[in-house]
Amino acid sequence: MLQQESGDRGTKQRSGKVFYKVMLVIVLAILLVAASYTWFSLSTRPRVSDLDIYINSPSGLEIATSADSEEWGQQVDFLDLVTETSPLKPCTWSDDDGCFYAVRYGIDGRIAGYMELSDAVNANVDDADGYYTVGTIYARTDTAASVSLSPAAVANEGGSGAGTYLVGTADWNSEKLLHDDAGSGAQYAVRIGLRITSVDETGAETGEESTFYIYEPNCDGHADGTTGYVDTASIDGTSTLVEENRLFTQTVSSWSEANPVQRTAVVYDMGEFTGETWLFDLDVDEIMRIDIYIWLEGQDVDCTNEIGQAARLFANLQFSTDYEGRTGLVPIE
Repeated sequence: MLQQESGDRGTKQRSGKVFYKVMLVIVLAILLVAASYTWFSLSTRPRVSDLDIYINSPSGLEIATSADSEEWGQQVDFLDLVTETSPLKPCTWSDDDGCFYAVRYGIDGRIAGYMELSDAVNANVDDADGYYTVGTIYARTDTAASVSLSPAAVANEGGSGAGTYLVGTADWNSEKLLHDDAGSGAQYAVRIGLRITSVDETGAETGEESTFYIYEPNCDGHADGTTGYVDTASIDGTSTLVEENRLFTQTVSSWSEANPVQRTAVVYDMGEFTGETWLFDLDVDEIMRIDIYIWLEGQDVDCTNEIGQAARLFANLQFSTDYEGRTGLVPIE
């Protein structure tokens, strides 16, 4: 009888261990899928071949390409910040490590691991090593201000917009006499990162910790035409790439044909930010360095082969200032 009870206990213990191991495998499988399922749809390497982006600031907030520049103004063409832009190829941001990673595939086509990327080797280069683009601007103000990303707004009766947005390029098709969406769905998978660092007038860091924000345009749209926001899981094991207070999501911005159709014009419908977009507070004589990263987020559900090899995008990045919140005074217009 004692032997029978002992055998039963042993069987139960072994069963419990087997059950625990099975559950552990299931949990690990779920985490693996959450971290890498989007990459499995890539039999080829989608890429963004052309990106036009402009950076704007309001009156009172000046931007320049160097901290000691003699040419401060309100607009910078991103192409002026880099000697050569890199085609955007799938990679992903690791907030834990503060860098980007790309996947390594095995001979069976499955993920064999991740390789760490660096600005020195993998940014702004048009070759096999190129994955993302990064440019740097500096900001200063003559009145203490709180700086945020400006919401998108339609200008010129539906024409090209102002504020912050990203869309697929409207490419005129002379045969159809209509515009093609040259974005090919890449507008749903692109991210723009903003690293904010306090520097002095020579550009040297002041020692304050940098902060990395991610702007996710077209967050609730998808290449297959469906809608609804889907979190982009991180390879760090978190449900989002960065903490939610550093993630700026914006609903879909799009364009449609004018009526009547015009070769040189389309009508824009701008998306809206879903929350606050505060970046930093800036005092008089203080300078902030803003490193702007642009990449095709491999963990995004829309980073698929449908993007193809020649997607083209147009973006506008605009800052806004709140003087009232910093000084208690309303600036005279």
